[in-house]
Amino acid sequence: MDKTDIDIYNKPKLLSELTGYDYLYDMCKNIRNESHSGNGYINPITPRLQYIMNTLASQGIPYEFVPLDSSNGDCEADSTKLANVIVKFETWKEFPLSTIVFSAHHDIANPNSENCQDNTASVCNLIHLCTLLNKVSGEELNQDVVIAFTDCEEIGGRGMNKLIEEIKDDKYGTVSNMYALELTACGDEFWITGNDNESLMYTNLRDNIGDKTLEIVRTPYNESINASRSGLPACCIGTLPLSEMNVAKERGYCGTWGLCHSPNDTFERSANKDDMNNFVNILLNLVKI
Repeated sequence: MDKTDIDIYNKPKLLSELTGYDYLYDMCKNIRNESHSGNGYINPITPRLQYIMNTLASQGIPYEFVPLDSSNGDCEADSTKLANVIVKFETWKEFPLSTIVFSAHHDIANPNSENCQDNTASVCNLIHLCTLLNKVSGEELNQDVVIAFTDCEEIGGRGMNKLIEEIKDDKYGTVSNMYALELTACGDEFWITGNDNESLMYTNLRDNIGDKTLEIVRTPYNESINASRSGLPACCIGTLPLSEMNVAKERGYCGTWGLCHSPNDTFERSANKDDMNNFVNILLNLVKI
């Protein structure tokens, strides 16, 4: 018999049935970091990062813990540190076409917020994606998949910089697409930033969302900018309800984006189970291209 966990309605649920929505409720309500990651920590395993690792382990998903010095020096026992967690799924094909990377930053800016949209929902969606990919045969994958839970996006993207360093050292093969996830708790209309409508990342995503919108927008800083500036093919993606997408198109901003770093960024304000499941299924389709 499978292990069980408790969902938000206190009903028993099989561990294998948990989704990003369930993880999101748990993280928003029960898991809090005491500060942002700007200065690093002697022990970089924050409560949020510990939750990610524990959840992956409970599902039997191998991961790599990647510590880095918070001042870009040597990572030593007494230095202040940050940390990424990396999960890799490999195709069984002898000559994989490329590697696709999904990232979501696990650090927070405001310890007094649930940080639902920024960026807990994206973290939880990627945990859910990991559980689905763990059930997929490598024969079904045409490319390798790297899922990165990155640190310190809120102050310069130092976790992403470490990932970029590893990519350029050829640790993950030829990376053809890097999708950084932000603000993915609700909505079934998609936005993308950092790419034009002829890029491979744009067309691959557009071809997998059916009749839904894929709008090119401009957003504040996100970690995909670091990757793009390093010459890697990167973008940031997220979702919005149609009404909010129309506002963003008209005004260049919307109320959902204004939740970032705010105490109003709560589970109740944003989380939508169907939208989150739809988003993860689209990511799953992307990795099978």
